[in-house]
Amino acid sequence: MTTHAAAGFAGTWHLLPEQCDYQLGRPPRRGLYQLDCAADGALSIASEWLGKNGKRHRAAFDGRVDGTPYPYHSTPHADALSFESVSPTQLHSTTWHDGREVQWSERELVDPDTLVIRMRGHLSDGRCYTNVGVYRRQDS
Repeated sequence: MTTHAAAGFAGTWHLLPEQCDYQLGRPPRRGLYQLDCAADGALSIASEWLGKNGKRHRAAFDGRVDGTPYPYHSTPHADALSFESVSPTQLHSTTWHDGREVQWSERELVDPDTLVIRMRGHLSDGRCYTNVGVYRRQDS
């Protein structure tokens, strides 16, 4: 195992839909979240989920856990992404568009096998929302 600042988050996580709390949209039927940390400080995250409507979605992004915004080109809604290790149990990320923060994610290790992700953002009318996903670590 690496000594990366976010090493405790590494692994494969399964969404527990019945424990989710979404203010925007509906929680997925199921989801998978993969987080990998390299010894050099690189972090990569891939997720896939099945929406309530049966549509499959995927997202992947990577960066360094140093708080610096790095270019991000996977969506027209964001052009930069930063990661910050707040503590061994807190990993935050911020998504930027045209120099403005548009979305924040707070990942918290509640215990070694439970990950809670709080995603906050702004709607076009300025209102804020928070979606909370709860995940269980896949056995190795």
